[in-house]
Amino acid sequence: MKFSYTAKKQTGDLQTGIVEAGSREAAVATLQGYGLVVLRVQEEEARPWYLQLFAGIGHAGLRDMAIFTRQFATLLEAQVPLIESLRTLFQQAQNVYLKDAVFEVISDVESGSSLSQAFSRHENVFSRFYIQMVRSAEMTGRLQEVFTYLSDYYESQASLSSKVKSALIYPAFVFGLFAVVLTVMVVVVIPQLSRIFLDLETDPSRVPLVTKLLFGLGGFTQQYGWAILAMFIAAVVVLRLYFRSEEGRALLESSLIATPVIGSIARKIYLAQFAETLSVMISGDIPVGQALEVSGDVVGNIAYQESILESAEAVRRGELVSEALSRFPDKFPPLVVQMVAIGEKTGRMDELLGRAAKFYSREVERAMTNITELIQPVMIVVLGVFVGLLIGAVILPIYQIAQSL
Repeated sequence: MKFSYTAKKQTGDLQTGIVEAGSREAAVATLQGYGLVVLRVQEEEARPWYLQLFAGIGHAGLRDMAIFTRQFATLLEAQVPLIESLRTLFQQAQNVYLKDAVFEVISDVESGSSLSQAFSRHENVFSRFYIQMVRSAEMTGRLQEVFTYLSDYYESQASLSSKVKSALIYPAFVFGLFAVVLTVMVVVVIPQLSRIFLDLETDPSRVPLVTKLLFGLGGFTQQYGWAILAMFIAAVVVLRLYFRSEEGRALLESSLIATPVIGSIARKIYLAQFAETLSVMISGDIPVGQALEVSGDVVGNIAYQESILESAEAVRRGELVSEALSRFPDKFPPLVVQMVAIGEKTGRMDELLGRAAKFYSREVERAMTNITELIQPVMIVVLGVFVGLLIGAVILPIYQIAQSL
């Protein structure tokens, strides 16, 4: 069990934190064994069953990691001891997976493990990139500086991700709402109208074709609705499992890149992530070959990852990074290759990669803004056509029946 406590040190300072013990009395005894005067010990509330079920599976989002890393950098800059900093971060953490990971990190560090070793036991929360940066900081004694680099990195990545998601929320909401309305119309309203029309119209041939199709769809959906729903859920589950596999993921990502407009934006996002990650790792004194490997993992696209790993192998054989990247012109445009080449000549590759990352981030932001502005009139036209057909299919037979009366 986990217990939160407040205790007083021998110096008179207050200390708060978390201790793990079999009972409250055992927790008090453990704290007293460290020479602390225990003021309060309270059992931590148990996690809900659904959170315990997925413990170790979930992860912390970019925003959670950005806040955690920025707070860590600030505490280290204020020269707060490492353990005290981790305890403060544990209390401040909002993400349940991050909170649990930090708790175990505190225990590991108190047991003598290095910070990077403690982080490496929680790869679902702390990425390989994060761990490598911390390990480099421990070797060079630049822990506070590297955490500042990491906080800047995660904040920029969270900002980029937020802008992409924000541009997609509005069209997704509108089409989702339209799908719900259309489903209710087809399943509930249309079958009722079809009975009325068929009762009033003695000649079925006079019913318009669009209305017949709509009535047929409504009757079919009402009769086989559960089967359609079950097939839809099964298809979603199967596709989700397939696209999680390496083959399915590769197919999905290659299709995404090949899409005319979306593919261009996706490539810019991958380039921004690659340049930003490589810049931060080189700034942290990570060897270039190793930095390329980790950058490939962070990009998250299999095609880009394979190209970057091949480039890493070429760099280990003695080639320049710019030469290695130039072999993949379909993934790394001349701008990136030239920036890397200039950086290699001037010894400022991290700075120039950072500029390239900012350039592509601005390009993504501009493209998403343009798409958002373009989507609105397109949606109006598309929804107008669907609504017009729906209304026409209902109003037209009513008009014909009214004329025949």
